[in-house]
Formats: sequence, structure tokens, C-alpha cells
Amino acid sequence: MAAVAPGGGRPRRRFLKTLRRDIAYFAILGPILTLLERGPGFLVRALLWGIEPLAHLGTRRLSELHLQKVYGDELSVPDRRRLARSVTRNFVQGIGEISRALREGPARVTTWVACEDAIRKLEQLAADLPRGFLAVSGHIGNWEVAGSVVAQHYAPGLAAVIGRRHPNARLNARIERLRARLGMPTFYRDESPTIPIRALRRGQCVAIVPDQDIKNIAGMFVDFLGHRAYTPVGPARMALAADVPMVCIFLTRGPDGTLRLRVGDPIFPDTRAPRAAEIERLTLAWSHELEDQIRATPEQWVWFHQRWKSTPESLAARGRAALVFQSAGDS
Repeated sequence: MAAVAPGGGRPRRRFLKTLRRDIAYFAILGPILTLLERGPGFLVRALLWGIEPLAHLGTRRLSELHLQKVYGDELSVPDRRRLARSVTRNFVQGIGEISRALREGPARVTTWVACEDAIRKLEQLAADLPRGFLAVSGHIGNWEVAGSVVAQHYAPGLAAVIGRRHPNARLNARIERLRARLGMPTFYRDESPTIPIRALRRGQCVAIVPDQDIKNIAGMFVDFLGHRAYTPVGPARMALAADVPMVCIFLTRGPDGTLRLRVGDPIFPDTRAPRAAEIERLTLAWSHELEDQIRATPEQWVWFHQRWKSTPESLAARGRAALVFQSAGDS
């Protein structure tokens, strides 16, 4: 009998994993994306109506758990359940808005988004800044449509987004094409950081949505909604390296369903300050702006993300530590 080389099963496992992803893409994900991109509005609405209860089944446990963690007895159990349901509803509603933007084209987005004040601020940024700026948002409201509006009105053609590469290569390529249609070419987290830094120095706006617990990148623990959360320091490092400000941008829904874009004031880096202290200051600044927005519109943040999963102990158990430092409030 022929000997089997050590590790010989790995190529087979990789092949089977790729095959499963391709089947999922061609049988489910691809047709759904095609409908969202090109289908008539009534079919999109019907699809989302059917998706919402299924999505809630998958998200409600974590949403309710995290709402309890943050709000405690401030929310009764029924109120917590209602808020968790609203979180799912808003998330699915956001998919519908992205679908509309794709079907109508990005130039039409500003006709149904309240953004006059925000556009004036974007135009002023383009006029005032010698370089570009780092747009920092969160998974709240509709961050993808927000990026499309910014791409249209901040020196059009000079906007890009930093995203995570999806393990399904076909789905990743599809998402990249859809973002490009909305005016946002994609840089990837696993690429060299010099790519977005050079873009910023050329005057581009580069958008990033860093409000997740990403355990394998450099971070620090900051107080976030009352609990220590492992927070990426990449945005602060990038702003310092490119010598550009960070600007927090959020697109949220009002009580009547109207989408409204808010552009914050620039947070300028101090390149003369001690580097570690400045990374901390910038990270705390954008994190606290996001925290304020979440408290104002809690139903629009994705509470089903594992935002507080990493702890100093869990990082140490994996042979890691906070990759930069603890914040000044830590002992």
C-alpha cells in the first residue's frame, strides 16, 4: 500500500471547503445578490420580508445578551426583546437601501438621503485639506450607502473603502464589484498599509468601519458602552502615518424613516506628540463618537456582533497580548 504523505488530507479539505463555498454562492448567494442588484422593487421587498424573521432567529440571542450587558435593568425583558427585533429590522432595511442604490445608481442616492449640510462639510473638507482624510464609521444605520454619498461629493472619484476579504472568493469579487458601482473601490486589510496611506497623501478619502472585535490585528482595550472592548488602532496609525485627520461619518434613520448623513468635525493627529499617547488619543476619540451615536440610535447598531469577546485573558491564552498597550486608565 502506498504511503500517505503527512498532511496529505489538507488539500482535500481545502478543496471540499472551496466546493461548499462555490455551491453556496451559485445556489443561494449569487441569485440573491442578482435580485438585490437588478430585480424589481416589489420582489426585493418580498425577499426582505421573508428574510427578516429568519435573520432574527440567528441574531436575537446575541443582540439580547449584549443589550443586557450594556443596559442591565434599565431595559425590561420585553423592551430588550423589542429593541433586539428592531436591530434586525434595521439591518434588513439597510440591505433594501443598498439594493435601491444599486438599482437606481449612486447619483440618485442624494435625492432620498437628507445630506445637504453633510455635503457642504465634505466640499469644505475637499477645499481646506492639503491631503485627504480618513472617514471612520461604524456598523450603524447604513454605512455602505454613507460611503456612496461621500464618494459622490468629496472630490468625486477620490474615495475608497478598507474592507475584510471574504473567504468565498466568488462572493468577495461580487461584493467588490458592487462597491465599485456605488463609487467605492476596495482596499483590503490584508494588503500593505502603504496602499491606503499613499491614497490619503494623494488627497483621497479612505473609509474604514473598525467597530468590531478583530483579535488578530493590533489593538488596545478602551471603555466602550461601559465595558472594556478590544479596539483596532489601525485607523489612528494610518492617520498619523499619512498626517491626515479622521472624520466620523454616520448615516442613520430618523423616526419617519428618513436617512440623514452626519459628518463630524475633523480629528487632527499631532505628529509631534509621543506616538503611543497619540494613538491612544485618536482611538478613544473616534470610539467615543461612535458610542455617542449608538446611545442616540441603539436600534440601528448591530448588537449581534461579538464586540466584547476578546479579553486580556483570552488573548493571553492564545499566546497574545494587547498588541499595543492598555489605555491610561488601566493599572
